[in-house]
Amino acid sequence: MLRPEKLEDQIQFLLANLIQRNLKDPELGFVTLTAVRLTGDRGIAKVYYTVLGEELQVKNTQQALVRATGFLRSNLAKRLSLRRIPELRFYHDASVTEGNRMEELFSKIKEEDALRKNDENDSE
Repeated sequence: MLRPEKLEDQIQFLLANLIQRNLKDPELGFVTLTAVRLTGDRGIAKVYYTVLGEELQVKNTQQALVRATGFLRSNLAKRLSLRRIPELRFYHDASVTEGNRMEELFSKIKEEDALRKNDENDSE
């Protein structure tokens, strides 16, 4: 039996390939799987993803992934040698978006700090 971390990585890899190559849903955006976390009993796989686009694209992608859950799970069963394939639950991972927003804020602070230093030097 695989260690949970190794199984999570394997599920993430397989799902990413299945989504990229086999899902043809037009509402599916440009999806990147960021993590898969299994519950202790390995009954549920929480699949975290990011998607490029606005809130509507995120919502459409969530719906497309939910519609494809049966297909993805049955294809996982063909590729994994597990007695029971975990139930897939998809969650939007906003950490990348939040990270980008924080990076923008830090850049603004840096610019304002540089402007303030220039103003202080000019007044001397």
